[in-house]
Amino acid sequence: MVRVNEREIEYKKGMTVADAIREAGQSIDKMTIVIVDGIVLSLDEIKSVIVEDGAFIKLLPLISGG
Repeated sequence: MVRVNEREIEYKKGMTVADAIREAGQSIDKMTIVIVDGIVLSLDEIKSVIVEDGAFIKLLPLISGG
């Protein structure tokens, strides 16, 4: 099992962070911070970092206004 924010998805061997985010039905953009088990990843890294079973992926959208 992998958690993306509060949604649980099935773990699949070899899945990347980007795969898990997509599988959870989430979308991200350049204004989203991606944290995997406490480690901040760049948007380039999420395409290659492999998710471990039991991982927790947190998506934090940056919000600004004025």
